[in-house]
Amino acid sequence: MNIIIFGPQGSGKGTQADLLSEKYNLEHIETGQIFREIGRENSELGKKIKDLNDRKEMIPDDVTVEVLREKLKVVPIDMGIILDSAPRTAGQVEPIEQMLAELRRPIDKAIYISLPYEESIARITKRYACTVCYRHFVLGLHIHETEEPCPTCGGPIMQRADDTPDGVTKRLKTFYEITIPVVDEYRERGMLIEVDGNQSKEKVFEDINQKLLNC
Repeated sequence: MNIIIFGPQGSGKGTQADLLSEKYNLEHIETGQIFREIGRENSELGKKIKDLNDRKEMIPDDVTVEVLREKLKVVPIDMGIILDSAPRTAGQVEPIEQMLAELRRPIDKAIYISLPYEESIARITKRYACTVCYRHFVLGLHIHETEEPCPTCGGPIMQRADDTPDGVTKRLKTFYEITIPVVDEYRERGMLIEVDGNQSKEKVFEDINQKLLNC
């Protein structure tokens, strides 16, 4: 089974992708995390991606496709995948699907986890990350003060610029303007599973599985 998962910031799509990966033996491929890792490398591509990330510019479609291709090449062919945040733009749909076809990984279903705009803001602005081990934490759940050290390694915790109210607003604007047309395309094809993300993660997971089984 090969799946794409979409959702606005704070919808919990990463958590659901992890749960689906475990249940169905899928490789969770999260493009944002891949690019952050590459951006920390002292390579030509790493420097290019870091520069784009620093300038808050989107990674070019051709770079996204090639990075995904290299990542997918090492995933066993008998293991399914769940693509998190790709294709992200309308321009990525055809080249990514073509690349997946070449690798014998056609997409079976797309999942969209919806979430009210205000709830996205509320959830994301509580996120913080360790500057040493890069683990993520939620204020009020994993940490209680922003000055606390990382519970894992003791490193300093900071809030990414993308997770501030202004940062989240910009990211949501990009999502609704750039990615929702991709979601609409899979809806029109009859490939989209839609679930309400404004529930507990357990209920969201239950709803996704129910709809997958009914497909």
